[in-house]
Amino acid sequence: MAAASGTGAGPEPLHQSTPTRSKQPRSSSTSRDWDLEGWDNLEEGSSSGALDKERSASLDGGDADDSDEEASDSLDDEYADSLDEEAVGGILSNSDEDLMDAEVFPESLDSDESDEELDISQAGAEGSKVRKDLFSGKGRAPSAEEKGKLKTLSRLSRYLTIIFTRGQKASLLHDFVESEFFVIDGDSLMMTYLHDVTVDIGQNLHFFYLVECFLFDLAQKKAKYVITFFKDAECIWNQSCYYLSIRTALILHLQHNTKIPVHTEFDNCFDPRWQTFLRENHPYFMVISDKAFPGNRRNHLFSGLFHILMLHTLGSRINVVLSSGMARDILRVYGYHMCSKPPIISTFKELEADLESDQKQLVTLYNGMFFAEDEKELMEKTQTEICQSYSKLKHLWPKGSDIRRIVCVVSCSVALKIYKMETVKTTQERRGMTENKEDEPEELTIQEMADLCRMYCLHVALLRNLPLSQRALKNNNRWTKPAFQFLLLRRMTEFLVLKNLGAADGWNVDMTYLSDLSDGLLFRSVAKICSEMPSCTESERQLGREVGGEYRSIWETVTKLSPKLDVGSAFPVTCTSGVLLQPLNNAQPGKPAQKIPTIGLIPMTSALAEEYVGDLLEQLPQLDSGDPVLVALRKLKKFDKDLHWHSGRPVEGTLHRMREESKVISKDPKERKKMLRLQQKLVVFERLYWESLKENAAVPIVTNPAVVAKSPSKQKPVSKKGNSKNSAPRKSAELIIEAQQKKKKEEEERKDKEIWSSRRESIRKEMSQDIDKGITTLEKFVQNCSNDSVKITAEMEGIKYCYKAWVEHYRSTAEPSRDMKTAVLLMQRIHTVLNRYEDQLSSKELTAMADNLRELGFLNLRDSVMEMIGADQKQGMKTEPVKAPKFPVGLGAARFQLQYMGPFLLRDERKDADPRVHHFIPDTWQRELLDAVDNNESAVIVAPTSSGKTYASYYCMEKVLRASDSGIVVYVAPTKALVHQVVATVLGKFNKTLPQGMVVCGYLTRDYHNNVHNSQILITVPQCLELLLLSPHEQDWAKRIKYVIFDEVHCLGGEVGSVVWEHLLVIIRCPFLALSATISNPEELTQWLQSVKTYWEQVESNSEEPSSSSTSCKSKRRQQAEERREGQSFKVRLVTYGERYNDLEKLVCDFQGNEYKFIPYHPCAALTMDHIKNYGIPSDLALSPPECLRLYDTMVQVSPGWPRAQELEPEEYKSFKNRVIIRKLDVRDYEAELKREFTGWVDAGRKKEVEGVLSLLQPEGDGILGEQEKTNYPLLVETLKKMNGLPALFFTFDIEKVEFFAADLLSHLLKKLKSKRKPGDAKTKRQLEKQLRKMRKQMEKEDTLAKPTRKQAEQLEQHSTDYERLYKKHQKLCELPPDCTFADCSRADGKYLDKIFLRMRKANRPDFYRTMLRRGIGLHHASLNLHVRQAVEMLFRCGFVKAVSATGTLALGINMPCKTVVFLCDSVYLDSLNYRQMSGRAGRRGLDNIGKVIFIDVPFPKVKRLIKANVPQLKGQFPLSISLVLRLMFLAVKADNKADAKAKALSVLQYSMMAFNQPKRQDIVKFYFLFSLQFLLREGFLDREGQPQGFAGLVMHLHYHDPGNFIFIRFLIQGLLHQLCRPVEPHAKTFSKDLMETLVLILANIFGRRYLLPSLAEHKPTFVQSKVVLGDLPDDFAASVQEYNMAARKVFGNFLLSISKLANLEEELKLPLSDTSFIGPQVPEGTDFTSELAKSLSSPITAVSPFASLSGHTDLDLFKLSDVDPVIFRTLGIHMNNIPVLCLKHYDGQGRHMPLNAYALDFYKHGNLDALRRDNGLNRGEAFNLVRDFLQIIGAISTSLSNLCGNKGDPVVRAFQQLHTSYSNKLKKVSS
Repeated sequence: MAAASGTGAGPEPLHQSTPTRSKQPRSSSTSRDWDLEGWDNLEEGSSSGALDKERSASLDGGDADDSDEEASDSLDDEYADSLDEEAVGGILSNSDEDLMDAEVFPESLDSDESDEELDISQAGAEGSKVRKDLFSGKGRAPSAEEKGKLKTLSRLSRYLTIIFTRGQKASLLHDFVESEFFVIDGDSLMMTYLHDVTVDIGQNLHFFYLVECFLFDLAQKKAKYVITFFKDAECIWNQSCYYLSIRTALILHLQHNTKIPVHTEFDNCFDPRWQTFLRENHPYFMVISDKAFPGNRRNHLFSGLFHILMLHTLGSRINVVLSSGMARDILRVYGYHMCSKPPIISTFKELEADLESDQKQLVTLYNGMFFAEDEKELMEKTQTEICQSYSKLKHLWPKGSDIRRIVCVVSCSVALKIYKMETVKTTQERRGMTENKEDEPEELTIQEMADLCRMYCLHVALLRNLPLSQRALKNNNRWTKPAFQFLLLRRMTEFLVLKNLGAADGWNVDMTYLSDLSDGLLFRSVAKICSEMPSCTESERQLGREVGGEYRSIWETVTKLSPKLDVGSAFPVTCTSGVLLQPLNNAQPGKPAQKIPTIGLIPMTSALAEEYVGDLLEQLPQLDSGDPVLVALRKLKKFDKDLHWHSGRPVEGTLHRMREESKVISKDPKERKKMLRLQQKLVVFERLYWESLKENAAVPIVTNPAVVAKSPSKQKPVSKKGNSKNSAPRKSAELIIEAQQKKKKEEEERKDKEIWSSRRESIRKEMSQDIDKGITTLEKFVQNCSNDSVKITAEMEGIKYCYKAWVEHYRSTAEPSRDMKTAVLLMQRIHTVLNRYEDQLSSKELTAMADNLRELGFLNLRDSVMEMIGADQKQGMKTEPVKAPKFPVGLGAARFQLQYMGPFLLRDERKDADPRVHHFIPDTWQRELLDAVDNNESAVIVAPTSSGKTYASYYCMEKVLRASDSGIVVYVAPTKALVHQVVATVLGKFNKTLPQGMVVCGYLTRDYHNNVHNSQILITVPQCLELLLLSPHEQDWAKRIKYVIFDEVHCLGGEVGSVVWEHLLVIIRCPFLALSATISNPEELTQWLQSVKTYWEQVESNSEEPSSSSTSCKSKRRQQAEERREGQSFKVRLVTYGERYNDLEKLVCDFQGNEYKFIPYHPCAALTMDHIKNYGIPSDLALSPPECLRLYDTMVQVSPGWPRAQELEPEEYKSFKNRVIIRKLDVRDYEAELKREFTGWVDAGRKKEVEGVLSLLQPEGDGILGEQEKTNYPLLVETLKKMNGLPALFFTFDIEKVEFFAADLLSHLLKKLKSKRKPGDAKTKRQLEKQLRKMRKQMEKEDTLAKPTRKQAEQLEQHSTDYERLYKKHQKLCELPPDCTFADCSRADGKYLDKIFLRMRKANRPDFYRTMLRRGIGLHHASLNLHVRQAVEMLFRCGFVKAVSATGTLALGINMPCKTVVFLCDSVYLDSLNYRQMSGRAGRRGLDNIGKVIFIDVPFPKVKRLIKANVPQLKGQFPLSISLVLRLMFLAVKADNKADAKAKALSVLQYSMMAFNQPKRQDIVKFYFLFSLQFLLREGFLDREGQPQGFAGLVMHLHYHDPGNFIFIRFLIQGLLHQLCRPVEPHAKTFSKDLMETLVLILANIFGRRYLLPSLAEHKPTFVQSKVVLGDLPDDFAASVQEYNMAARKVFGNFLLSISKLANLEEELKLPLSDTSFIGPQVPEGTDFTSELAKSLSSPITAVSPFASLSGHTDLDLFKLSDVDPVIFRTLGIHMNNIPVLCLKHYDGQGRHMPLNAYALDFYKHGNLDALRRDNGLNRGEAFNLVRDFLQIIGAISTSLSNLCGNKGDPVVRAFQQLHTSYSNKLKKVSS
């Protein structure tokens, strides 16, 4: 290809790869390093082939563990000040590599593919047989030129494989809800499910069922999508007429029987109409198959069109999702997602012309593979016959008919005609060619063909009358070759019949059952019965009235359509003795029939089990006492948990133990001093961190339960009634106080007037010179002034000078360029004065303001102000005519305020103080929160970011602190970063003296903990709190919890760890506060939580014992319950507030003339007419005042005759007319009125006007920058700096881009600095530093002199002077020019910076980060060192750092408000939830009047979806796992308070969110719990009393890793690990490297399971450092896993059998999307034929989908298949990830092997995160987190084994200790 051999644009050509390359050090391009180092030996290998059904039954599978956290690059430099642009350039080049994908298009292949290319003419399967054997034709072989052209497909396949390696497995739908839009390639959809390993070839209905299940699941998850079938793609299926028929039927079925939009009008992806479609709709992604016909050796040829479509899609800036490896659960759909990136776009643009040429070549080649050379003649004959048959059929069936009958009749009649014509022709030709009859091919007579057609017609009649249960047949017969050839002809005719359904226009064709045109197993079973027992089909009676009559009608119609053929009558069905089916080989003995491995329940004694599943135990069989299973049960050592799950430190200790440990430490002076010093440092820093949060002063807390018991807001006012004798002294005292206050006010007024007199002239002068600066000074004076009259005087002075400034500006500037800023400032002052002091203003002051308004042109407002003057004041005033305005703004008053004063409009705020709040006046909704806390109620709080909802949390803490010294508040934060922030806030906010050993605040995370049990406020993460609450020995501590605060509770709907949030919400007895800014269904959440609280209320009431006659006889238990319940409420409030304090202005970025331009994006531009019609205007789509005005003007422009135009004109609108002060609330009313009117246009069908408005609101441009401009981040930040847009947060989900952004800014500033400094400055600076160090040492030595001589004193003074001079000179050299830094140096002095930087000294690259921060640049992501991250947060909050690049973790509650939020690029993780979390940072309350949100390189359609999409709905997930069941049993039997523990366990089991108000799902959870108990009993983790035993502790420590934890225990029990760890030398202290690597291999196979795409296993590339593909387990370990899987499948297969009765059988007999019913007759007609047919039924089929049973699946498959999702009842809602099976080999749905990523083993071998990024396809942050999690698993195992094993010299214990140490050391070397 010409383009492929050329060079790309820019300094790094993308297309310079060569066939062979040496492995040299990498250059700056990541795409280059992937091609050179990762894929040198990539070859096109043959795949493993299609899997037959037997093999598919033994496939193993599992779920991938994805992580979206990422880590940072490293840069090590000795000194921060010595960093220059070259040093930073190294980072930039590396970061640039990270930003580039593996996109180097290969020039050639290393393997020789000539054999494959030459054999292309024989690639067809069934099609070639029709051509060669039936019609003796030959397909056209490709020419030599075509072969060369098609080699591009192999290179394209290789290129895409490289891209696939970077694919991220992610949730595809995310949270766009109804607004998401994507495209599914129809042929890829067909390819995916037609080759599903569970589908038998020919079982059409099963295939359609799987397709509909997938599409229905998408619809249930509210996905919005379309399906596209390209016309050219039909040629892919030309190798088989069966495929062509299925494809056509699928298209027609989706078009006629579903509501899914199906597009078939596009020729191919190069069709201009397709380009227009993409441009107008811009789907978020497109689902495409990466492979055609799995198992075909020449796959790159058959997959060519798919690969071209992929590259075209990516090149069109649309992401791609692979259909391979897709998975679904109850909430989400997951798939491998490839992002469109600039290198791919560039590659596509260069290759576009060649790819289009290849597309045409492929279509030509495919079209020559099926038909004979005389195909034109044959096609014309067939088409003619079909049209004639249609015409005849319309007369025979004038009322129309079912599509199955029509297709059957026409295809059979036409096939018989064509067969007769062609066989006569070919017979004559053969007679002239050969005289040997033996050489003639075997053929069937026309009568035998008629028999075959009669059988087919009978099979169609059965399809229409048999229920699915009687079609679940098993038949291993195969057609004879002649019969098969004719059936291919009939199938080809069927395809053409379906294609020509247009000829049936005007005829009633029922398309309902297009999905069930034929059934291969049923057809062969019919043929078998007809051939072997023809007596069963001799008459209509033997077939039954319904079936026989249907069949006779069909066949008689066939004979009428082909009267010239002597095909006989309908009966008997078999008229000849021809052999149509091949005889089965009975020589081989058949396999014995398999039985379902049913199990009896092991009896057990458990109060929890009896109460929860006692009703089920009575329904299921139980084992007898003498059963061998019971005898074989192991009785092991009982387990008790007393060590932390991974650190080895005590976590179960009580408060007494904590105090004792404190005393032990205090006895050691050195240790005590060390701990005290560390504690002091921590406290000092936490105070410093708290100060950066700008919170109010610390609150001293004094415990006073009496005061807390009665809330200030609830206290009644003191009565003033009383004895008259007592009232006299009180009145006298009041008079004295009143006199003193009056005197004090007079004194304050006098002082204020004196201050004003002294400062008036300076303020006037300042205002006259700089009005903005002067007004700021004036406002500061007014804030500090206490007298209103003085304030009014000062404010009027401000109005006077603002007016003067406007006059000067008006006179000096022409109208077009006139700035309204000064006029806005004048109106602001007038608003302020009238709002605050209206009742105190004199007529003179009001008149002055009225005159100012008149001069601005607001005559109506002038009159409004004049009306404020009282009648008595007007009497002495002269009435003068109103003069014309001299300096008008040119707009009406209302329009002016809407257009220019939007950010400054006054808000309606309460003015009545609340005694509970001292620092501000709370809003009504905030008071409701405080009331909830005062009443001990729970509350769900949904309010925007920065609205003040967190204040209720600290009020709650203060209340508990005041109430007692023992009560606890637990604050649950989603991230460790937020934990540290809240800890600092609490330590700074509250100051309380507590008993010895107690502290105010403690924290607990997986990595750190402090004062967990002896603190009153515990800050933690959900997983750690769950550990405490489910711990049996922490109940006393848990009872002290008074409140739990859940911050960012929307994490309840997250992908990872969400079920833990759910557990916590149901376990806690106490009230809670659940805070979030992003929940769309808070009402449903509140209802569920209220049901949980109602349960706990019932538990409390049931815990009371019967009352006795005497109160003193109450039991201690009842007294404790009453104390706990005292004052507690079980009510759950919902508090919502939707108003942001600041408006958000959305802007899209455009790059023109080498500068960034920001174009406003009107929120209504995101809407469409369909969206408004279906969903309305989103409730949170708020408009700013200018946006409201623009919407109105646009509506008037589009519809000049709009009846309500005058009413809604701003100058005439009821809330604006003649209003001097238009308030924010008035604008909200106006906005609501406009939205109602616009929605009315939609409801009225005014499509043209609505679309016209939306079109005019659209911004110009495409919202995507080119590759060159996109990386110009320094120019972006400098542009924002010029437009006063800093501080800003720059968000991206790619950590490499986060670091690249910061390094790019730093490099830019360093280059600038170098250009401004003299060449010798750096050398001079180093010399001065050397001299200063030398002089400092000398001066320190001289300072030690006790009595210096005169000479020494003079010398000391001289040294001091010289030092000062040199220091100033050095400082001058170090000073940064203003344009060489983004930092605001006035916000932080050197001492403050030194304090912050001191904590960074032990981080990697501290000098680099220090240099960056000093220049006002920061970065923030989860993998960054904690101290560096905190330094960024503190310096950003104080205003020193102005530009921070960050990932989404910053948006989860971290207090870093800014002026501008910038989204740097699109990402699969940029959904509506993250958008709202991140954009909520924009607009600092009290600092910014408006927040700005800027989109860069985010397509307009994506921006639209983000703006209009609703936030996610919270839905529950499956609540249980085996490990959780074990933990609940452990809690129930080991707890100190058994009743409390049982109540907690039942709350988890009975009140899951998933089963809320769904009884059937509750029953499923019950069954799962019961069978989990049985599994734990059989595996020896529970005894029959429900007591945990043996290795239960280790299982619970690793509870996040089901089922790997159970398999690891099996390795221990079977002695495999001891056998492996047997030392080679008896006294060896360490183990060999090979042994350690084997251990890691074993652990990685069971704990580090992250799947790669099948293409990697098929291409088998080699890599530089990593192995990438994880090796298999050793044989003995693999055998152990298989044993475990058999045991698990036996138990949980019975679980699936048991819950099958809960399925909705009526729904199970329908296709889910089209709702096509296959219920059939309730009692089928019994006949001789159906009796024989029933003998072939598969059995049993009580628990599998009736559609899956059509492919021969039975209940036995529940015990064999690695993935039962396609075969189980879909209405149960159970998925394979709920079944604890670990499959060693994982396959996708088409049977392609998906290998495991060897990241854990590879890192242990080379310890290089960059290698994991380069070779393993992980970004560095993701790699760091995966490796860290793997290390924690090793640590958990090591700690638990040490605890369980009494012999410390045990080889397994020592091996894991050594492995933990070595792995930890490797990770420390690369940690940030």
